[in-house]
This record gives sequence, C-alpha cells and structure tokens, in this order.
Amino acid sequence: MRCLPRSLFGRLLLLMTAGLVLAQLAGTAIHLRERQRSLGDIVSQEMVQRFAAIHRAIDGEPGAVRQRLADRLSTPRLALTIEASAPQAGQARTMLTDFVQRMREQLGPGIEVRTVALPRFGTFAFDMYLQLSDGNWLRINGSAPDDILAQPWHMLINLGVMLLAIVVLVAFVARSTVRPLTRLAAAANGLAEDLKHPPLAEEGPSEVQESARAFNLMQTRIRSGIEERERFLAAVSHDLKTPITRLRLRAEMMADKNLREDIRRDVNDMQQLIDDALDFLRGKAVDEAIQPIDLVALVESVADDFSNNGLVTLEAPEQLRFNGRPRALQRALRNLVDNAVKYGGNARVALGTNGGEIVLGVEDDGPGIPESELESVFEPFHRVESSRSRETGGTGLGLAIVRQVVHGHGGSVMLCNRPEGGLRVEVRIPS
Repeated sequence: MRCLPRSLFGRLLLLMTAGLVLAQLAGTAIHLRERQRSLGDIVSQEMVQRFAAIHRAIDGEPGAVRQRLADRLSTPRLALTIEASAPQAGQARTMLTDFVQRMREQLGPGIEVRTVALPRFGTFAFDMYLQLSDGNWLRINGSAPDDILAQPWHMLINLGVMLLAIVVLVAFVARSTVRPLTRLAAAANGLAEDLKHPPLAEEGPSEVQESARAFNLMQTRIRSGIEERERFLAAVSHDLKTPITRLRLRAEMMADKNLREDIRRDVNDMQQLIDDALDFLRGKAVDEAIQPIDLVALVESVADDFSNNGLVTLEAPEQLRFNGRPRALQRALRNLVDNAVKYGGNARVALGTNGGEIVLGVEDDGPGIPESELESVFEPFHRVESSRSRETGGTGLGLAIVRQVVHGHGGSVMLCNRPEGGLRVEVRIPS
C-alpha cells in the first residue's frame, strides 16, 4: 500500500483511472485480435483464389511459353518467375491462418506448396513456390501497400486521446467528490480557532452532506456550550469579587497587625486562585481574534515587568512577526517567566526560529523538577511537593494555562532538566 498516494483525491484518481484504462486496453486488445482474424480470413481467401488461377493459367501452357506468360502476369508488386527448384518451406509467423491448407485444396492433390514468407502485421510481403506439372516451380514473390495489414496507429492515437479525456473526466469527478471533504477537514482543523465560522455548505454526495450536517450541528452545540460557560464564568467572577472585596476591607479594619497581614495574604491567594482558575476555564481564548503580533515586542514587555530585580535576561532577534492571540500568549509567557523567577531565582528567555517553527526557551538555575513529574506538572492544580510553601507556592494552573495556549496555536511545550542544573521550558509554534 506504500505505492498509493496519501490523499483521497490521489487514490480516487489513481484507482478510477487505472480501472478505466485497463478496461480500454482490454477492449482494444480484443478488437485488434478480432480485426486480425477477420482480415486474415478475407486476405487468405482472396490470395488462394488468385494464386490458384495464376498457377492454372501458367501450368496449362507449354514450358517455353510459361516464363513469358509469367512476365505478362507480373505487376510492380507481384513478381512471377519459373524456378527449377524451391527451398524448404519456412516457419514464418503469419496472420493467414489455414492458408497453406486452403491453397492445397484449391490446387488439388499432388501439387506441393512451399511458403518462405507470408503476410503478417506490420508488413504485407509473401514469397511462396507452387509446383508445376513438369517439375519446375512457380515462384510468387511480392507485397502489397503497407496500410492493408499495417499496425492500426490511428486506432492507437484515438485510444490515447480517449484515455486522456478519461483521465481529465476522472480528475474532475474525483476533485468534485473530495472537495467537500477537504472543506470539512479544514473546518475541523480550524474549529478551535474560530467557533463562529459560518456553517459548511451541505453539498456533494449524500454521505458528504450528512458529514457536513453533523459537523455543523457539532459546531453549534460546542459554541452554545462555550457561550453558556462564558456566561457562567462571568457570573462567578462577579459574585466572587464582591465577598473578596468585603473580606479585604474588613481585614484592613482589624487592630491586630499580624492577623491583618495573614488575612490579607489569604485573601490575595484566594484572589490569585480564582483569577487563575477563571483564566484556565476560559479555555483557548476563542473570543480573542487572531492578529499580527510583533513577538519580540511582546516578549520584551513581559521581560520588562520582571526587570526591576535584574533577574531576567532576554535574547531575541530584532523583529519576528506572527499571527496569534496576543493576550493569551502574553499570559502564557508571563507564567513561564514568573515560575522561573519564583522557583529558580532567575530567568533566561531566548526567542528565535528553527525549521519553520518559532522557538521560545525559558531557563532557570533552580532545583529543577523530578523526571517523573515533568509531564504531571501540566495537569490542572498539580504542584510539585517542594513548591508548596508560603513563599513560592502557586495555584498549580500556570503550566496548564501555558500548554492550553500553546496547543491553541498548534504548537507544543516541553520541560527538561538542564545537565548543569535548573529547568528549561521550550515552546515550539509553527510560524
């Protein structure tokens, strides 16, 4: 199956064309075979009758007259001569089936027939010897116009034109059949990027129409579900902010300074947890439009936010354009840099391209992450045990949001421990 094209259009075109071509070739072969048999029978019968008449006319004359009569009966394409001997009959391939048998029946018993060459496809030439009554031989040597039994090149040309027309027709039919599937695949790939895309046209074969109808229904249900979730998140966000604000105000009025600071810290942690959870539940930011972004400026703005402590360094080209969602990318990058500074004490950010991909690397000099945890840390609310402290503890949603944003742009994110110590996060996004 490796020889088959990978696309459905290529396979349909190949299989349909192969089937029709084989059918045409088989029909042509049968036609040529029947043509050869019919022409062979007709030509054989006419030659037998003509040569038998010439043999009787010459054999009926005296020996001295036979050569003159043979000369008179000769034509530019038919040479008649009287020979004293004849070569042995050859085994030349011919299209004139049963010619020798018919010749002997026409001449009668006792007259030997020796054939050196007989007509075949591609050339109409013959050379034969008929025995005369005095022991000499009448040699009949000649040819006919090549187009009588020549290869039917015009038929082969017509066949080639027909096959070309078939290929064009098959390509048109295959393309019209596959085009709705191609649109369906493109719409499925872009579903995550644009849930508000207009419904697919329900056209094409019945199976394709049913697939498009099912896809449109699925898109409608997903869009309705996400819109309902967005309304729920907006309500939750609004309802939670009110009691948190009240808690913060009441904490400010407390006389005990230590208790006030503890409550303020707890309220801030609660606010951060709610914000991160809402960011994660908003999914892939489907409401944010894709637009041209200057990635260098975006990365520089995030690095500047952490530049006060001088713990963030940046290496980037002068300019790098990309079509994406700026707020989502900024949120993901901020989470990566914040994690590097929080757990590793510093962050080295490098932006570049490699093999048609945009590569963003964030490194730190921290303790790293156990190998068994490198994949688990992307799960929502999962935190490495060593990070659960007042100073560095997080909500466990930072890397989950990063992976969500990166996957929403068709990319991938990977964590690895550096041999010299620290953690490296590498983000790859198709450019």
